[in-house]
Amino acid sequence: MVSGFLTPGGRLEVLDNIINEELLRNPMWGTVNGLSVCDPFWLQEYAKDNYWNGQKMVWHTVQIAIPIFKYAFPDCQALFAFDNASNHCCFAPDALIASNINLHSGGKQPLMRDGFDHSPGLPQSMTFPDTHHNYAVRGKAKGTEVILRGRGLWPCSGHRSDGFKFLWQCSIQRGGCNPSLPGGCCAQQVLSAQQDFQNQKGQLEEEIEAANHLAIFYPKFHCELNFIERFWCAAKWYAREHCEYSLDGLRKVLPAALNSVSIASFNCYYNHCVRVMEAYIEGFKYGTKAFTEHVYKGHRQVVDKSKW
Repeated sequence: MVSGFLTPGGRLEVLDNIINEELLRNPMWGTVNGLSVCDPFWLQEYAKDNYWNGQKMVWHTVQIAIPIFKYAFPDCQALFAFDNASNHCCFAPDALIASNINLHSGGKQPLMRDGFDHSPGLPQSMTFPDTHHNYAVRGKAKGTEVILRGRGLWPCSGHRSDGFKFLWQCSIQRGGCNPSLPGGCCAQQVLSAQQDFQNQKGQLEEEIEAANHLAIFYPKFHCELNFIERFWCAAKWYAREHCEYSLDGLRKVLPAALNSVSIASFNCYYNHCVRVMEAYIEGFKYGTKAFTEHVYKGHRQVVDKSKW
């Protein structure tokens, strides 16, 4: 498994005259287990209890990529662009996620950060204070019912407008959630529709913004907008052509495959994706003649294949 960061001018990396030991002495790196922090590409072999997840993606970005960016582009702000992979969109353990909250307080549920009730414009704690009159709930997580009652969103009768009992989550027998139902169809749906829960960002985006950089996400199912996909295509082609098709052979060829893509190719990949974005902005439909003519502008590109 390979994870890496690119710029329009090539792989994100520090200058050649900066050695690995100098970077390791920098306190913003912390401990990186002897990895080559000059290189932002992470290579990991899958094994039992050793797989790529959202926490490793956050660590890779914050502890490796951002410090490298500070060396490569001092006094600049980075704009990180990610696709919508699940590892890129994971949430922090204390994030405001309605589905992680039980109906009743306490129990096995995470202790979440404070929410914000936008109706009165006041913060709302997701845990009971240590001074609460009920000793049994002090310091424990609030349940969905308590949170909604605090916001005045729990029905007084305990029933929905159609007479059904107001449950924590809609059952399949009821046809699932119906957000259009007045007052909400279930407690989880009502809470998840609250503005502070709707505005909850993923941990990766939060950590990047905390480091004074920016993060955006490509639209789902639009890999043609992400120029790193073309880099992966070229690197995989090199690996297939030069690999002995064994695990040891893959270990040997993979670094060479990642280094096989030229800087000129990086820039071509980036410019191509920019033209695709421009075509969408102009309102051209993907696959149409107008779209193709806008994207493929090279003087050596023959758009009309009938002329071949």
